[in-house]
Amino acid sequence: MKELDLLLVRYLRECWPAATAAQRQLFEDFLELPDPQILAYLVAGETTTDPALQALIADLQAGRTRP
Repeated sequence: MKELDLLLVRYLRECWPAATAAQRQLFEDFLELPDPQILAYLVAGETTTDPALQALIADLQAGRTRP
């Protein structure tokens, strides 16, 4: 899906270089989720009880990384 690609590529281009090892691992783990779940998180606004994952989702949506 084009919208997902745009969000993920923007994160990789703008945030990946400054991401910590833990942030990179979380992102890689996130990409292992089924595409419909990724879509639900990033586009449909579904939330998770995992605070680290929820922070990553917010960062992906905003195109930023946390220090």
